[in-house]
Amino acid sequence: MIRLPLFVAICGILAAAPRPSVVPPPPPAPPPPPPSRLSFRTAFDGVAADGVHCLWQGWVDGAARGTLTLALRQVEDPVAAANPVWHVESHWSVRDTADGGQRSFTADLEGMIDWKAGGVRLAGVITDGWAKGAWVEVTGRLVAGDLAGTVTISPALVRR
Repeated sequence: MIRLPLFVAICGILAAAPRPSVVPPPPPAPPPPPPSRLSFRTAFDGVAADGVHCLWQGWVDGAARGTLTLALRQVEDPVAAANPVWHVESHWSVRDTADGGQRSFTADLEGMIDWKAGGVRLAGVITDGWAKGAWVEVTGRLVAGDLAGTVTISPALVRR
């Protein structure tokens, strides 16, 4: 008979013992939105008033549609201007004319321009306007001094 109370006591202790809590894992993060894409076509517009930047004026189409002003300058010393490949900085200003300006933006990009092969590769960040903080990559071709290509805008994934 002594066994039954001992069994009940052990069951009571086990029932009162703390149990590890099981916390379900957090739901997976939603996938990032797909990149936005633009195509652009510009014509060389001469040297800017500052005497340093070269200017191109033209159009963008795609996620934003409107006008594009592109100012580009060589980063190296002027002596390096004779080289076929330049390290460049550029400022892009897109004025969206299709959506009431909602997708207008400016971006500061850096990269390389190969005058001999006609290739352009730039990357940087949208500094103001639509998609501020997003990463931008440009691939372009120079033909007779005019620049055309594609712009890929990847959404900013981390905000500080």
